Amino acid sequence: MPEIAFAGPAQTATMHRDDAPVGRTAQFHLRKRFGGLNCCRRSWSDNGKRLFLHGYALSFEIEFACAETESGDQVLGAECLADIRAALQGQYAHTTLITANDPQRDLFELLAERDLVDMRIVDSAGLEASAAWVFETVEKIVARATEGRVWVSRIDAQESGSRVLTLTALPVKDWT
Repeated sequence: MPEIAFAGPAQTATMHRDDAPVGRTAQFHLRKRFGGLNCCRRSWSDNGKRLFLHGYALSFEIEFACAETESGDQVLGAECLADIRAALQGQYAHTTLITANDPQRDLFELLAERDLVDMRIVDSAGLEASAAWVFETVEKIVARATEGRVWVSRIDAQESGSRVLTLTALPVKDWT
């Protein structure tokens, strides 16, 4: 993913997934917010303060879409939403994200072995990569639970209330 720089206290970016489903038309949409995901991460290659461990309060608002609801007029059932929450909590609730190429990875693995951190090894620790992980993971959960009837159409990833990144499965309007 490209480097994106922001200035100011509130930042928003929108990215379109090139591998998004094409040709599906949704009649029903459900938006669900998953918050309370406090994690720590380190961006070791950053020359600024992000090279230190730093914590974020993450939340993800996920929009689900479908052409038809299930028998109870629901887009998604409670069990599927619980599975999604469990996956997000497993990845981001009180965990430490370290990149696979972090030169101090051995030290963090030692801390994890001693139960001092609950570590996750990721390709990138940034919000963009987290949003992509959530999109892919939730899309798999939803597709399996609904046999493809429901898909993820949008994710708003927010860190510490000041930066929002939107990842969409729909083409973004070209304003040029």
